[in-house]
Amino acid sequence: MLPPSVDEAIASIAEDHTSGASRIARVALETMALLVVEEKGRPRPEDLKEAARRISEAQPAMAVVHNVVQMFAQLVGEGMEPMAVRGQILDELDTAKERIARTYLKIAPADAVLVTTSFSDNVLATLQMLHEKGRLERVHVLEARPLLEGRFLAVALKEAGIPASLSPDAMGPSLVAGSTGVLVGADSVLRDGAVVNKIGSYALALAAKENRKPFHVACETLKFDARHDTASWPGSAPMNPKEVWENPPERVDVDNRYFEVVPAALVTAIVTERGSYAPDLVKTMLAQAK
Repeated sequence: MLPPSVDEAIASIAEDHTSGASRIARVALETMALLVVEEKGRPRPEDLKEAARRISEAQPAMAVVHNVVQMFAQLVGEGMEPMAVRGQILDELDTAKERIARTYLKIAPADAVLVTTSFSDNVLATLQMLHEKGRLERVHVLEARPLLEGRFLAVALKEAGIPASLSPDAMGPSLVAGSTGVLVGADSVLRDGAVVNKIGSYALALAAKENRKPFHVACETLKFDARHDTASWPGSAPMNPKEVWENPPERVDVDNRYFEVVPAALVTAIVTERGSYAPDLVKTMLAQAK
């Protein structure tokens, strides 16, 4: 049995439906560190494994959450000092954003007009760097219903002095036609090179393909998921239908899901802190990691 404070922290992770995967990964790591504190620096191996399993299950679509807690559990279980492990993983997460942005600078279109959706720390950092270099003309941000995370990104961009506009999700494909490309984050990159991200990303990818525009994904390599491909990915769990329609008529069914898979064939490149990779290369990398 885990300490009550750890149980509460895991419940909070499961209930967080607005934060990006990178932010939730930090909370997950701090929850593992909390277990160490509660057990006075000597966590039992079985408690480390249980905490890692339950945190992973709390956000099953987010590979970075799974990878971070499993890495912590394994290294501490092997005898490494817990706070040193925490520091190393945090440093990897904290420095990834700037390194991802620098990778994107190498392939970004000139005078970029980009379309994005939802909220991603990596996308925000990349757009800020692009703006600082004078290479960003405008960003079209989609609302990302039903929780409207795109609004938070639009506000953050405006506060950074970046020309940005907020649009309904359904406008996305039309906006792509007049853009230089699409840049989104990711919750997971599957072992077949497909990408899991917020609902609406698939439509943007299809529009990019139709209009011969690049579809780029900005994420840490910690989001690479060697566990699943498109066929085995468990799918996005159904969420509260009232988020879509507060009081629908009795005979109307409402399907509310947050995540979807963008097929590898629609992804131009996955932009990471270690370089830019085509989906086929990611497939090869993760096949070797299995």
